[in-house]
Amino acid sequence: MNNDLSSYFEDPEFKELLARYEGMVESHTPTYFDAEELTDIAEYYASQGEERKTEEVIDFALRLHPTNTDALVFKSRSLCIKGKLDEAYQVMNLIEDPSDREVQFLKADLLMEERRLEEAEAIYQALAQSEDESLEVLMDIFMTYMDLNLKEYAARWLKKIEEKGYNETNSQKYRDALCDYCMTFGEPEKATNAFQLSLDEKPYSLIHWNGMAKCYLAQNDTEKALDAVEFALAIEENNPDALEVKAFCYTQTENLDEAIAIYKQLLPQSKTPSRIYAMMSKCYLDMEKAVEAKEICLKWLKECPKMSTFEKSEVYSYISLCCFNLQQPEEGMKYIDAALNLEPSFRGAMLQKGMMHLQMDNSEEAEKLFQKVMDISMDDEQSEVLYNVANSYFFLQMYPQVIEWCEKIIQGYPDEQMEALYLTACSYFHMLDIETSMKYLTQIWKLSNNNFEKEYLNDKRFKHMFEVLETVLRKQMNNPN
Repeated sequence: MNNDLSSYFEDPEFKELLARYEGMVESHTPTYFDAEELTDIAEYYASQGEERKTEEVIDFALRLHPTNTDALVFKSRSLCIKGKLDEAYQVMNLIEDPSDREVQFLKADLLMEERRLEEAEAIYQALAQSEDESLEVLMDIFMTYMDLNLKEYAARWLKKIEEKGYNETNSQKYRDALCDYCMTFGEPEKATNAFQLSLDEKPYSLIHWNGMAKCYLAQNDTEKALDAVEFALAIEENNPDALEVKAFCYTQTENLDEAIAIYKQLLPQSKTPSRIYAMMSKCYLDMEKAVEAKEICLKWLKECPKMSTFEKSEVYSYISLCCFNLQQPEEGMKYIDAALNLEPSFRGAMLQKGMMHLQMDNSEEAEKLFQKVMDISMDDEQSEVLYNVANSYFFLQMYPQVIEWCEKIIQGYPDEQMEALYLTACSYFHMLDIETSMKYLTQIWKLSNNNFEKEYLNDKRFKHMFEVLETVLRKQMNNPN
């Protein structure tokens, strides 16, 4: 198969091949194709989210070439992705040469799907040794772990690459791997130098300008991110990746009308329209335009009929949130139930249903759902659940409950308590308990090195509190004793 399929799909050679295949399907006229050609077409359909067409073309490939290794690997991996491990193993066992490199990668994939990580790692170790730890095999193994978001294992193989003598100054592939690792695992500042070195060598590289922009965004430096995006757009005026980053920069600076204009520009040619619709919906919700957000979501459902069940459940959840904001709880409940019918373990939808119960004065049912989400969440996810519940109560002006849930954060997650302290202070403010509100604001002031962070000062939830208490706050902070 082609190593760089994403660019190959744009070649006239591939477009002609695809047209020949689709012409055969449309006319029902049997035509011969090489196994490699058919697996490339399957890769193309998979990249477009065309699950049914992907299955049809790979099944056709196996009818023509029943023992072809690439086609069998593709089929087995597809079954693995769907969670059909027994069938995936059955297909893998049909492969005549189990020592083939791609078959070894497949075997490791299946083991990792079963969370048998050390067994998979042993296969990778043997593979690397058999290929004299070439940069290519080390990179392939590293990227496999990156795709699965396994930081410990990815770091282990990145170190192996470094031990072979590759570093930021002598290897573009290493720089790209380092940037991918740092951006994925929340260390963007470490990627800045690598991106800059790449741009010094390739000043007209769109992919690296866009990467640098995302790197600055991850460091909350929107101004530098926009500068990098402008360089990318100077190279290619309507580059979709650069425009999407620019739109996101606008969302960060609350220039939401400008962001929506770009998203509308991107939508007709986007290969990932669901993501664009999601961002547009969020912009409208942030602008408190729930009617427009709901309209976009309904259009999203209509224009993207081939969404996965999880994507569709997300859309239903968005529509439910719009109904929540529009005080339409009965309609919202229908959409959130539709989301949970598709994805019963969708925690965000469970929280959303709890919000709907609150809006319908079913506090007991809401609390049951909130607790259920807490029970099924991992330890490192529970603070986020607590924040979402607290915010739900805050939106509904149920301030005693906000304080109760925020206290769970303050006591259980002191390193992540800042927003909970602001929510608590603001809840006491709305309850007209100014003295207690000031007590929490003073605590925030001390924890933040005698400062109130700009993001909270500009937060719509807290703006009114700061406006009303500005004089008192100034006096209190100047005379803290």
